[in-house]
Amino acid sequence: MYRPIATSAIALIIGAGPVLADVTPSQVWDSLQQTYGQMGYDMQVGATDDAGQTLTVTDLVLTPREGEQDMTLTIPRIVMQQTGGGDVRSVVEGQMDLQMKGRTEDDKPVGFTMSIDAPGNETLTTGTPEAMEHAITVPKMIVNGRSQDKVNETPLTITLTDMAAKQATSQAEDGTRSQSFEGTVATTVMAINASGPAHIEPADQSADQPEDAPQPDPENLPMDSFASNVTLDDLEFKGQGTLPAGDFDMASDPSGALKAGYSGQVTFAMGKVQGDFRATSHDVAEDRTNNAEGSFGIEDGTMAMAMDKDSLSYEGKAEQIAVQMTSDDLPFPIEYTAAENTFRLVMPMIASEQEQPFALAYGLKDLALNDQIWQAIDPQSTLPRDPASLNIDLEGMAVLVTDFMDPNFADPETDKAPFQPRQLTIKDISLDAVGATADITGDLAFGDDPSQPVGTVQGRFTGINALLDNAVAMGIAPEQQMMGLRMMMAMFARPAQDDPETLTTELEFREGGSIFANGQQVK
Repeated sequence: MYRPIATSAIALIIGAGPVLADVTPSQVWDSLQQTYGQMGYDMQVGATDDAGQTLTVTDLVLTPREGEQDMTLTIPRIVMQQTGGGDVRSVVEGQMDLQMKGRTEDDKPVGFTMSIDAPGNETLTTGTPEAMEHAITVPKMIVNGRSQDKVNETPLTITLTDMAAKQATSQAEDGTRSQSFEGTVATTVMAINASGPAHIEPADQSADQPEDAPQPDPENLPMDSFASNVTLDDLEFKGQGTLPAGDFDMASDPSGALKAGYSGQVTFAMGKVQGDFRATSHDVAEDRTNNAEGSFGIEDGTMAMAMDKDSLSYEGKAEQIAVQMTSDDLPFPIEYTAAENTFRLVMPMIASEQEQPFALAYGLKDLALNDQIWQAIDPQSTLPRDPASLNIDLEGMAVLVTDFMDPNFADPETDKAPFQPRQLTIKDISLDAVGATADITGDLAFGDDPSQPVGTVQGRFTGINALLDNAVAMGIAPEQQMMGLRMMMAMFARPAQDDPETLTTELEFREGGSIFANGQQVK
């Protein structure tokens, strides 16, 4: 349920901006209705007052035409006014309200309400009906949200300050609309203060307790809570999108919209991000309270997302990360820093019998733990404490049996897996930690049975023998067990010719499921 809701909301937001202006107010209104209709939304209007130079729309309500979600966006008033020289000034007045409702897999109601205030907002538009440019100013936007939960409270407030943006839109002869946009937000502040009754595990009322043991009262449980504040500075965003001509419904049929030519991409760059949190939870069975608090931050970061009929891509990067946490359940504070954290995902969107590319990457650079953690793990300082790094970089080809945006993608009706890999290239899997390194590459091909790949995987390892020696010195395992492990390693790895302390291996996966390690059959 959540994926269609998120898709609808994103499409609604992206699609709204470029059509809130045109050469005349009436053309603005016509364009607005056409665009939302293409995106799969019905529009109900309380009243329309067209005075020529000024057009006012009141009580505008948008709802998805089809789909599982129940979503309603209410805009109390939009005023579109001719300013002279062909310009149009558009203003959204009053508090906008968004409601989303649905049901979980076990048929429980779920949803949230959101109010949006944007005092002083305006959009100034110049150009022609076929090619328009928009300058958008929002001094402050305040978003207040709350879940539609009769038991738990989850109020959320987001405040954006000094938002400025530019948009350019154009329409081709066939009716296809293209847009590009860019903008900045000086400061974004998010605050959540959630609370709800403590959860009762089945064990809390188990037969292990004495028969006369007091049982928790479900109607009078202690309250768990979670509060967090996050501040984000110097947000920049940029993107472009295409709305195809003709009928398509992004709300209820996102796959059909993508096939028709719907596409979009957006990038974000941000400055410093700082946040903190506080949480209180209760163990009802043991009558114990746990308090936790912490802080986190990054110096800067980026994020990008793109979607069209060929693929969905999602990637991001954060630099100079710092995290700190204390908890009653932990004997010492948790603190760590990292120089960089990156991720990347690319996957096909539309089902096809033809193989399509995918990619997955993750990186963590220079992870450093605080002394309290090291003291608990290694009180004798046996292990090297240099910062650790991890890198995973995979790409390949796969057959997508079901459209990714299909509601049944995660729960297919047939035994066929919706995502079937056919080829995998291990560009790099590398780990550098506690004085040892591992570097792995390879190429594998998959048939109908993914458990029997065909191909080779190469590995190069350093510091393994020293790591095993340190494990014995730390008392993790006795020397006798380590001898067995070393003998097993000898079956799969051998010293490199240029460096006896470096181990190498080549695993060959052959037809029929047999596996060879350095030319010797091990399966």
